[in-house]
Amino acid sequence: MGLFAPSDSRGVSRRILTLPRVTAVAAAVLLVSATISLAADKPAAPGKPAGHQAAKRQVMTVPDVRHQMFVFASGSLEDNGFGWKVRGSVGGFPANLVVSQKPAPGTHVLDTGAPTITLWLARGNSPQIGLPQNRSPYGASLIRRVRHAKKG
Repeated sequence: MGLFAPSDSRGVSRRILTLPRVTAVAAAVLLVSATISLAADKPAAPGKPAGHQAAKRQVMTVPDVRHQMFVFASGSLEDNGFGWKVRGSVGGFPANLVVSQKPAPGTHVLDTGAPTITLWLARGNSPQIGLPQNRSPYGASLIRRVRHAKKG
């Protein structure tokens, strides 16, 4: 009876042959990931697509929201792609009435994202509880009026 158990030569040879295979797979994965990383770091070549023309901005018409309750006026402006802000001493509570707006209704403006319409309000009949909403909930952009070409 010996101190050591007889060795299994097949198990040892399988382990020895597995190591080069695992190393080869790891090297392949490393090479592929390095190639993808380097390709992602390079910026795309700038260029215009074939047939590309300068984008024309859409013209929007300012709606008339005067004499409406603030809650409906602000919703109407947002539905039409406009932002809004409240100015003056009366805050943006739902039941307040719009008495004035700038720019005037019917003004043609360029679509700059959400052109800002400024509203002035009069106090409504309902109690004004909580905080007024004096700006549209999303970022509004500057107003740019449409300039018509002069005929000479």
